[in-house]
Amino acid sequence: MREQWTVQQRIWIWGKTFFRAMGPLALYVLMPALCLSLGYVILHPEMTAQEFFTYGGNFYSAVGMLLTILILYGRSRSKKRSFFEDTTLYFDQMDIKKAAAFLVFGASAALAVSAFLTLLPKVGLTEGYSEASHAMFNGRDMLFTILTTVITAPLAEEIIFRGYMMNIFLETFEEKQAIWIVSLIFAVCHGQALWILYALVMGLALAWVSIREDNILYGFFLHVGFNLPSALIWLAGNFENIDQLFFGSPWLIGGYGLIGLLICLLLIRRYLGSEKDLS
Repeated sequence: MREQWTVQQRIWIWGKTFFRAMGPLALYVLMPALCLSLGYVILHPEMTAQEFFTYGGNFYSAVGMLLTILILYGRSRSKKRSFFEDTTLYFDQMDIKKAAAFLVFGASAALAVSAFLTLLPKVGLTEGYSEASHAMFNGRDMLFTILTTVITAPLAEEIIFRGYMMNIFLETFEEKQAIWIVSLIFAVCHGQALWILYALVMGLALAWVSIREDNILYGFFLHVGFNLPSALIWLAGNFENIDQLFFGSPWLIGGYGLIGLLICLLLIRRYLGSEKDLS
């Protein structure tokens, strides 16, 4: 059927598809910004913008993300559709051991990448990457900052990108095309050059896993794993003795990266091998 479309039909159908897919993304971008603005203007007008963002930026951003999910849930209900079908989010079909394996893989991959980037000289792209990473963890409330980065953001992003957007694009595009489109959009949303590259690779992995497993819940655990090492490293950095003990030597950092890489390779081999056995 798709091969029979004229050029005009393709442009029209692709345009409608992108317009529909941008709806959840626009809500995800605007709702946290709205919550931040209202919190600043109404509750903390005495602060400067930077002081407010440091004081409560993560809290109001998390509130905006949760409101986004609730609004999308309500929209699905209003159309007499299942939110869980729309997003391919199935809690009752989750394999705990497989979810844990994806969590470990994500954390190991992030550890390997973080170790590599940490050992590089802080110039150009790597300097911008470090500044962007530090900006993620500028909240005063350590626990809430970690929860936002490790739980709330991954949940919201999987629902938006690999849930709503992916399913919308799959209605029009082939599977590989949909994966690349969603992953490119996901990557561009991260702004800084190295972050874009990292997010593109991460987005491709998340999309592939979500489609392969027919459940974005596994992508959520993988995403949590990707974000977890950065949060733990930031937390350790707030305590000088712990920071020096675990990250005081480049050899230690390199060792962590090597361990992370080896764990990733073992888990990939096991996952692909188990799929072959099933087939």
